[in-house]
Amino acid sequence: MGSRGLTLAWTWLPVLLLGLTCSSHSSLVKVNKGLKVKRGQSAFLQDGDLQFHIPRQKDACKVEVVLNEPITQRVGTLMPQVFDCHYLADEVKYVHNGCPLLKEDDVKLRLYRFTETETYMEVFSLHVDIIEPDCSIIKLGPKLLEVPEFYSLSDAVDGNVLSFHYEKRSSLECTVHMSNYDTHLPAHGQLVTGEPERATVRGDEPESFIHLRQQLENKARAMCTSEDCLKGLKLVKFTKIPCDDFLMMGLRYQHIDPPSPDVDYIAIRLDLKDLRSGSIYQSEQAWIPVRVVGATPNQPPKPSFMSMFILEVDQFILTPLSTATLDSEDEETPQQLLVFNITKPPVDGFITHLSDHTRPISSFTWLDLNDMLIGYQPPNSSHTQRRNYEVELEVHDFFFEKSPSMTVHMSVRNADTNAPRVSWNMGLSLLEGQSRPIMWEQFQIVDNDNINAVRIITVDGLQHGRLTVRGGKGFMFTVNDLKAGVVRYHHDDSDSTKDFIIFRITDGLHQTRHKFPIKILPKDDSPPFLITNMLLEVSEGQLALLRGSTLQASDMDSSDDYILFNITRPPQAGEVMKMPPTGLTGYPVSHFLQKDLSQSMVYYRHLGNEVFDDSFEVVLSDFHDPPNLSEPQVVMVHIEPVPDQPPKEVPGSSRCLVIKETEVVHITRQQLHFVDQESPDSELTFTVTTPPFFTGPHSSPDAGRLFLVDSIPKFSKDSNAPVLRLFTQHAVNFMKVAYMPPVMDIGPYPQYVQFVLSVTNHLGKTVTGICFNITVVPVDNQPPQVITNSLTVDEGGGGWIGPEHLRLSDVDSLEEALQVVLQRDPQHGALQLGGLPLKPGSAFTVQHVKSLKVRYKHDSSETLEDNIEFTATDGTNSVSFILQVKVMPINDEVPVLVAGLKPVLSCAEGQEVVITAEYIYAADADSDNSGLAFLIARQPYHGVILRSSVVVDRFLQADITAGVISYRHTGVQLMQTGWTRE
Repeated sequence: MGSRGLTLAWTWLPVLLLGLTCSSHSSLVKVNKGLKVKRGQSAFLQDGDLQFHIPRQKDACKVEVVLNEPITQRVGTLMPQVFDCHYLADEVKYVHNGCPLLKEDDVKLRLYRFTETETYMEVFSLHVDIIEPDCSIIKLGPKLLEVPEFYSLSDAVDGNVLSFHYEKRSSLECTVHMSNYDTHLPAHGQLVTGEPERATVRGDEPESFIHLRQQLENKARAMCTSEDCLKGLKLVKFTKIPCDDFLMMGLRYQHIDPPSPDVDYIAIRLDLKDLRSGSIYQSEQAWIPVRVVGATPNQPPKPSFMSMFILEVDQFILTPLSTATLDSEDEETPQQLLVFNITKPPVDGFITHLSDHTRPISSFTWLDLNDMLIGYQPPNSSHTQRRNYEVELEVHDFFFEKSPSMTVHMSVRNADTNAPRVSWNMGLSLLEGQSRPIMWEQFQIVDNDNINAVRIITVDGLQHGRLTVRGGKGFMFTVNDLKAGVVRYHHDDSDSTKDFIIFRITDGLHQTRHKFPIKILPKDDSPPFLITNMLLEVSEGQLALLRGSTLQASDMDSSDDYILFNITRPPQAGEVMKMPPTGLTGYPVSHFLQKDLSQSMVYYRHLGNEVFDDSFEVVLSDFHDPPNLSEPQVVMVHIEPVPDQPPKEVPGSSRCLVIKETEVVHITRQQLHFVDQESPDSELTFTVTTPPFFTGPHSSPDAGRLFLVDSIPKFSKDSNAPVLRLFTQHAVNFMKVAYMPPVMDIGPYPQYVQFVLSVTNHLGKTVTGICFNITVVPVDNQPPQVITNSLTVDEGGGGWIGPEHLRLSDVDSLEEALQVVLQRDPQHGALQLGGLPLKPGSAFTVQHVKSLKVRYKHDSSETLEDNIEFTATDGTNSVSFILQVKVMPINDEVPVLVAGLKPVLSCAEGQEVVITAEYIYAADADSDNSGLAFLIARQPYHGVILRSSVVVDRFLQADITAGVISYRHTGVQLMQTGWTRE
């Protein structure tokens, strides 16, 4: 076969092999939910956000953050750079830099799966959604910084521009950090303090010249490179300042660099530092906008017309790009901050970064382009004719505006040489301590005339490993050895991340040198180790915080936060405790994490015995399976003796209670907690030196009592509960001591009760005058009390219902809360309130009664009494009652003869007959019927009217009913006679 045929054979073989490799497995990414982070804050990758089709027990698996892709991680950073696929909670963190311009970001990740014989790699992206925080430390506004014109100054940064909202604690230190080097902000200005000198008024020039001269002075001041010509201003050179000082220092933005966009920014980072542990408790970043009046909005970059946009490439040769081939310019962004994004890669070959030329890239910076660190790797196939490829790019400026698309044309010319050449170099990736064959897919060599004569010789490199050929030590091999996979690199298991081999490639007549890169991913095979182990000092009977400056460890292979301190030998004179920052009670532990140390949660507590030197032993381990264990380490503790002290109150004990008057409540350690290093809680005795008493004026001497919970059958108010005078802290801890409010109702107002204690330890050391305050809150559980007196009115008249008729009171309600509701209209009258009718369901108050606004009006009926049904209520409880009304009658009615009287009285001639009620009877609605008097207006013609046999001209109705009134006939015989009655 001729040289042309041999060349074609080498052309097709690697393509086939690569195709087989790519199709041998599907995506290893199982779940990729992305990440949500609040602007200016950080967020951790949680379990389940990112999962892979790789069992933990089967193969090693690592994820690497790709750093040489500037189009990714534009407004934040994902850390650490390398982490395990089965990461721990709070291990992988994305930190947003506070930029307000983007609502999303991407992180490019490279996944490695290491089997015993192969390395699988996959590149994917983690999407980051940036959301507005609902709660943040840094709040902007309401005022916006503004520069009135080019080269001028803004107002000072103060509390109107931004404010800081965080919990003020003595253990927290708040600092603001600014770094132009890291953030490149402000982009077109600088930060200064002070007051600039103003242009003076001169008599020999018009006033309109003053502003012009001020502009010239502002420009000269802005272009000044030293403080000597700043004229009243000082450049800000600090990078860290307390938060309060930051808002008070008079910081200003000075515009110095037109043309600029109409908005520039000041980048700050706020850190809350825990002074106890020295660790950062919380951190937040923000960009403070500065509006530049008169400036135009940011413009996108433009291609440079000085560039050729053509690259000549030799076959197989990695060729760097330069600014002569590709360039861009932007008026507002310095060139070194421009980013080129590849929107359409070449069909064959790839753009790469020379720091890792085995990997394709999708973006790069102008700075790397200018330093000729960006190159084009042509395809590993050979052709007799020149081949042309294109790559399309766009340029992004500092404020993320992008240019129109631009195209670079690459022309690959064939090489007419018989020297051996490297046509493909993908390097090698393996896990620390592993070995891998250098395969034809990774390293390919071509030679036009005699490929079998080519020898590859190791001449340099191998700083962290060795090379073998067919299992034995070797430094030279052939192309057939590469194809057979018998050339193997063995890593020496050191904590290294990179290695390389320099090969000299020769066919006997020609030779060349080539660098073969090797990437080593770390594995977790090293135990943690202590980097700080200082003597811990603690006062006798006290607590001492284990700070990071006292005890700190590190791990080369995993997160330091998850280093586990296992206490294999506990201290003899004390105990190691963990105290959560939420204020909960601490508890002894047998192990703790390094992040517990950084969060100021681990303490050593001396138990108070007379031992002044102590120690405990720890073994450090990581979370690898199985864990890597360190050698035992001893932590020394020195106890400073102190004189015997009386009991001390635990910080945070409130010594106060709020209780409803109907309840009883335990006194717990949250309210009453004293400790003594020399005495257990069971020997700390409280004495009630002053029983509970009202702190204000009160009519009742009963202010409640302390009692033992076990002394009553049911945990409720019981007047028979014995009064407690002595109890221990141990009883308080186990909720055996309680307070009972007064037995009687306390009234409508809260009552403030106090009692005084003393506490004594077993040595007789006493603390006196311990005041305990209790607020007893009233409970509205009693109905109003009603006292009524009957209301007397004249018939048809009315009367005011006043306090002498209706009196309301309530022991647990205010008078203003009392109301009287009319339940039913009176039967013989009506109620009025303020002259208006009062209907059932309507109400009036005690004040209405006192001010005589409520009136009863009788309906003039001939009744002697009436009843009014009311309900008195305090809003919660109610009681019904009746107000009686007595009616005084008035004699204003005419007597009327009753109906049905017999009109004829029969009497025998000369005889006498009794006149009964059947003949004469009258009624009077407002008089006694028996008292009605009958007057004889005309005597009978033929007889007389007698009362008890005596002739009368008048008689009473009572005489009729008594049967003493009669008629006697005295005249001639007549059939009928009569008389007139009035």
